[in-house]
Amino acid sequence: MNRAFASLYLLIVFSIVGLGWGADKLWQIYHSEPEVNRYVESLFLAIELALGNVESAQDELATQKLSAQLQLDLELYDVSEFADTGLGQRILSGDVVTISEDSHTLISYKRIPELNKIISLNHSPDDSQGNYFYQALLVFFYLSIALIVYFWVWPLSRDLKVLEQQTRTLGKDGVPLPVNIGPRSAIYVLAQSFNRMSERIRELVSTHKEMTYAVSHELRTPLARMKFALEMAADIEDRQLQARKLGSVREDVAEMEGLINELLTYAGFEQGVSKLNLQPGDLGALVRELIKNSRSEMVSLKYRVIDRIADQKVHCEWYLMERAIHNILQNAQRYASNQIMVTLEIDQTHYTLAVEDDGPGIPPEDRARVFNSFVRLRMNTNFDKSGFGLGLSIVSRIMEWHNGRASVGESSMGGARFVLRWPQPFTLKNTQGKITPLRDAEQGSA
Repeated sequence: MNRAFASLYLLIVFSIVGLGWGADKLWQIYHSEPEVNRYVESLFLAIELALGNVESAQDELATQKLSAQLQLDLELYDVSEFADTGLGQRILSGDVVTISEDSHTLISYKRIPELNKIISLNHSPDDSQGNYFYQALLVFFYLSIALIVYFWVWPLSRDLKVLEQQTRTLGKDGVPLPVNIGPRSAIYVLAQSFNRMSERIRELVSTHKEMTYAVSHELRTPLARMKFALEMAADIEDRQLQARKLGSVREDVAEMEGLINELLTYAGFEQGVSKLNLQPGDLGALVRELIKNSRSEMVSLKYRVIDRIADQKVHCEWYLMERAIHNILQNAQRYASNQIMVTLEIDQTHYTLAVEDDGPGIPPEDRARVFNSFVRLRMNTNFDKSGFGLGLSIVSRIMEWHNGRASVGESSMGGARFVLRWPQPFTLKNTQGKITPLRDAEQGSA
């Protein structure tokens, strides 16, 4: 808004100054100084005769009486008032000099030798051609201003029309397309916001489709097992066998409940947060606490933490970062064979947390989609079917809220290397809410 106002204001100001200067030059070139007509010469001759015999002390009074008698606008000036001007030199030489006060009034000057004074006569121009030229200049001036403003407004109107058409397209088929508007446009920021909104809508629509498919697919299997188990239990008289069948039904119910809880959690993360509450804290302590809590589940795994942050405080939204690290560790625990390594680093602008395992790793062709929702990779015959493919998607979303990025590469231990990287607070302010483009995860160990 400020940019558009400033550009339009400066355009109008410079246009008025430039066109005014040009119109003045045209007036000077094509409209010469008004010529003295015979009527004015006759009036000055009569005035000179009437005032020629008047004493100096009575000249002002005589001029006023003559002005009233002839019904003319006459004024008397001392010669000294025009002595140092080019106009005065011409008047003192005896010429009748006429100048234009405005488009409707001319002022003619004549020296009265007997009084050694200069008398002025205001009269209307007898110059219809000059009036037409003056009016033509006015029309040219205002039309030029209108054209200049039009050419400034036209790109704005064009871009707004493109945005309007795209909005209608979005409303009709629900498939938003990005608006291609250059950065010099007055509505560039609006167009970028529209594109972000369109991208967000596309993500939500895609997520909705994925969730619908995933729910129908994930619920179909346990429902079929439950139906089969209940039918079998109804025909079984053996109490122990019947109890086992009912126990399998309870397991299926628990699986369905876990899916629903995971979907509700994911939906909550998809709604986003209005503003992060970045607080300083000890990232190393959080990582060690999460590893300690998970050791009871994975006793056979060995953990190694390389803390290069030392005593420096890390700023983040801690409950979100805890969830992201928990999901990354849980993913590493699921695929690691023997050991997991966590590396914490800090540079001048960013924090980095890397989690590596010695599992099968992730093929390069699957690394781009591993952070998509409901994606579960089957990389070996011992594929762990637990989980619903939402953990890494939540991690990616949390890092986006921190203006950071989650990426995956190859670990020096042979498995996957997941990297969480987000900016420090001063860097986050400089990005002004935009996601900082980061390089892909570096290859090799930290």
